[in-house]
Amino acid sequence: MSPAKKFTRSHVSVITSLSLGAAALVAVPSGVASAAPRDPLGLPSLSHAGRYVLAPSGRTVRPAKVAESHGLNGDYVTAASEKSEKEGHGLDAGTSTTAKADGVMTRQTGDKAGAGFGYRMHVTPGRPVTLRVEEAGSATAHYEVLVNGKVVHERKPDPAQAGVWSGDKAGLVHYDVDVPARLVGSAKEIAVTFRNTGEPGPGARIHAVWTLYKGGRAPAAPYGGTVENPSGAFRHGGTRLTSNEYGRPYVVYDFGQEVGGQIQVTADVRKGTPKLGLAFSESDQYLTTASDYSQDPVGLATETHYLDTEAGRSAMTDPVIRGGFRYLMVFLDGPGEVKLSDLRLKFTADPANPDLDGYKGAFLSSDDTLNRLWYAGAYTVQMATIDPTTGRPYPGQEGPVRNDAIVGEGDSVISDGAKRDRMIWGGDNAVADAVSYLSTGLPGPSANAVGFMAKGQAASGQIPGLYLTDKLGYNMGWGEYAAWWVNNYWTHYLYTGDQAFFDKWYDAMKKNVAWLESNAGDDGLLTMKGAGGTWGYGNDAGGTYVSSLYVKVLGQAAGAAEAKGDTDLAKTYREHAARTAKAVNDHLWDPDAGAYKVSASDGRHPQDGNAMAVVAGVATGERAESVLKFFGGALANPHGDLTVDKPGGVVPQYISPFVSAQSLLAHSSQDDMTGAMSLLRRTWYPMLGKAQPGTLWENVSPAGAPQLGSYTSLSHGWAAAPTSFLTNQVLGVTPTSGGFGTFTVLPHPASGLRWAEGRVPTPHGDIIAAWKQRGRTFTLRVAAPDGTTATAGVPAQGASEVRVDGRVVWHDGAAVKPGVTVRDGLVQVPGLTGTSTLTATR
Repeated sequence: MSPAKKFTRSHVSVITSLSLGAAALVAVPSGVASAAPRDPLGLPSLSHAGRYVLAPSGRTVRPAKVAESHGLNGDYVTAASEKSEKEGHGLDAGTSTTAKADGVMTRQTGDKAGAGFGYRMHVTPGRPVTLRVEEAGSATAHYEVLVNGKVVHERKPDPAQAGVWSGDKAGLVHYDVDVPARLVGSAKEIAVTFRNTGEPGPGARIHAVWTLYKGGRAPAAPYGGTVENPSGAFRHGGTRLTSNEYGRPYVVYDFGQEVGGQIQVTADVRKGTPKLGLAFSESDQYLTTASDYSQDPVGLATETHYLDTEAGRSAMTDPVIRGGFRYLMVFLDGPGEVKLSDLRLKFTADPANPDLDGYKGAFLSSDDTLNRLWYAGAYTVQMATIDPTTGRPYPGQEGPVRNDAIVGEGDSVISDGAKRDRMIWGGDNAVADAVSYLSTGLPGPSANAVGFMAKGQAASGQIPGLYLTDKLGYNMGWGEYAAWWVNNYWTHYLYTGDQAFFDKWYDAMKKNVAWLESNAGDDGLLTMKGAGGTWGYGNDAGGTYVSSLYVKVLGQAAGAAEAKGDTDLAKTYREHAARTAKAVNDHLWDPDAGAYKVSASDGRHPQDGNAMAVVAGVATGERAESVLKFFGGALANPHGDLTVDKPGGVVPQYISPFVSAQSLLAHSSQDDMTGAMSLLRRTWYPMLGKAQPGTLWENVSPAGAPQLGSYTSLSHGWAAAPTSFLTNQVLGVTPTSGGFGTFTVLPHPASGLRWAEGRVPTPHGDIIAAWKQRGRTFTLRVAAPDGTTATAGVPAQGASEVRVDGRVVWHDGAAVKPGVTVRDGLVQVPGLTGTSTLTATR
């Protein structure tokens, strides 16, 4: 397959034109043309889905383009250097001070109105100039930038620059200010001033300032720097960087999407021995010389890697893996001249996969954005799949950052995110594992993660939700994730049929469920005192969310017990689930709000608890319908659904893709595909924007920005739910017994979606499914591998007749064939083997 490339709008017409005359649905590798006969549904071959694959074809990846370069770096000043500020640039400090912010030294005006400071900076007389400013980001900072006494920029409060948690550590950001020639004047210097407004918030916090030009020659030493042939570093001719004492020439390279690994480059050092700086960011917004936040605690150390150079030509490899980035800034740190060539990345994600872009699973539909989301989720989980010896050390230390902590066992594990935390988190795996099975089809990364967490089981029976590297070991502070481990264990068995794995950890599952049961009160509500909190907040006694999650995993544990032949235990689990479900309904339902409360002591209404109540079957009938209305009203935000209707309680208010994964399932379980698609559009669609890494974010602020500033992982496995949702719910393929021995194909067609098709890898072979709605006919085709049996369904609403391979099985509201039923809005037909075609006619 050709190297990964960004899917463009021009491809849409290609797929549309193929929709009525393309190759059949056959199990062929992505990107390989098929000579199979025409498909009766007239759908494109699944090989066309290869256009959406983001994974590279090999381990060597080069930049896609130069994102930013200035031929002339006239001057550079940084608050990190007293010599730079005072001797080089005539600092007028005023009442400003220097202090560390966002991991680097900044000069700060403080919060006093009118306070300011200024520098004298070298320029080319009579020419317009661009100021590039690096500042500590803030949602409330308000100050002005002046050149020679004239205001050239007003830095206004920016709600998109949310800080980490409740603090003000958004991370460094940069912005550019264009200064016209008339303000530059005829002098060789300009006065650059930062001045607070009347309501400055934290005021100006400036790390560095450049004067930049598209071309020209640097001023006389010791000022300035130049860049020649910026794309030559990865194309032809090489890139020459030349710097004097107060110059910092740079080039920003854009890899076109999220990538990760080790930077490699050949450096021909011709003058001096300057360090080569490598700065990284998943987002252009947070790309600065200090990179972005990628370790805990935030603000302690920056991610930028510095490579020592020596005279002559040498091939250099960054010894430190950068887990996830799209943009790379390469700059000289110190005077000298270096010519760079053969710039590339050694791609290290998904290390045990020999065929990175040869997905075993596939999805394709009439909606281009849905297709992009499926593959964005798949690649997000690939990026989070790492060598377990390359985790993130915790806690971080001052000095150069590293990715060399041991976080698991085996040749690869699914961690939470590409750039951070690079650890196994049980809740994150609850989303990511299924995505991995459905895309790459490799069971090892999830098995290694699930099994490794089980090895840390405490004497109490609790399975930990986190392993804090080999230095600190298992962490028992996330009691909720003990429940998610049951989900992950059962999901692994359903998707892989790995009997040995199932048997090995069955007793651990029972002990873990017993520990959960020990935390249920007499009323059945779960209170995990001393067991930490949940996905994003502290534990609240008897909460709707953890109690409903307990109901869900008791059902899964019952399924495991039945698979093991332990019917009495399965019955007990189901009885406990019914008791807890009743308690949630008896004590936590708020009829005035039409939703469940956080807990008895917190009367606000959360997304997580309400979604899980529907998914787990705690909320049924009118209450389930009411919850969905609550989502569309009290929680609806232009950028997704809020985590809780009102701020101020135990649950923080923002937008969580992890929690929204359960909301997607809640909507589809009630056949509310309009609500599900609205949530998809608002929450995940914007993550596919042009300046984004193409992967799915950890969290979103109410303003639509990364909730945790530059600390936010923009490639986070727990955000990858669109992939499994589209296969399991929209296409409708879901396992019901180990290894897809039995499975269902129960599609949930969304309004406006004309067709969908996909390939699902199983131990028995590939399941191929496709549906199409046209006029008064809905047609579903299912190809079940040998040794498997499917139950398939077509929409019942308005249908007068359903046929299977031409034979009537349902007519005028009644079954014609035994076993055919109407459930969940679908006419369902069991016992299907081989290839079957179901047709519903209105």
